[in-house]
Amino acid sequence: MPVASTRSTSSIRGAYGATSSSSRPPRRRAGLAALATILTLVSPAWAQLYRWTDAAGTVYYTTDLATIPPAYRDRARDIGAPTPGPRQAPPPPAPAVGAVIPYTGGPLVVDASLNGVPLRLVLDTGADRTLISPAAMARAGFDVAGGTPVHIRGVTGDAVAALVSVPRLDLAGTRVGPVAVVVHALPGQSADGLLGRDVLDAFTVTVDAASERAILVPR
Repeated sequence: MPVASTRSTSSIRGAYGATSSSSRPPRRRAGLAALATILTLVSPAWAQLYRWTDAAGTVYYTTDLATIPPAYRDRARDIGAPTPGPRQAPPPPAPAVGAVIPYTGGPLVVDASLNGVPLRLVLDTGADRTLISPAAMARAGFDVAGGTPVHIRGVTGDAVAALVSVPRLDLAGTRVGPVAVVVHALPGQSADGLLGRDVLDAFTVTVDAASERAILVPR
């Protein structure tokens, strides 16, 4: 490759508002000429790498397509440009009104509010009614002593609970109520209760396992 001349160097420096190279010492001019040569080498061609094979089956690599013999040039492959992988579809946007719940294969836990007190309720499509623990009801200011006694049946057997009417339950950006909730403790559960079909019927629940989330949107 020819080395850039002093005249070419003067043109490069003139573009940046520098003085003519004729006023520079010889060593300085030589350094500028070398810099011009480096600038010439640093070009987009370095991002291209061509692979070609001759008649004997020998594989060659070059960054200059012009150096490949014409007989093999059409069959040369550019292996320097990266091939973009398949684009993954972005997850659906979060709803303007509703709730996005993390989903990792376990129970879905919904954030709710009762009388301004935050609750964590496990979504349970198999439960006819919403169930809230006595401790959570007490935090929300409800006296469950005057509730209606009811019998409930679960995996641990039959039990006596209380049915208490609450004016509203806030969740997923909306309000549901009044709701008659079952007041009973959940052994071994860190959640405050179960969100049953009496409340879930007011929502559309969509589980997106690929995005590891569920979306709860009011109907």
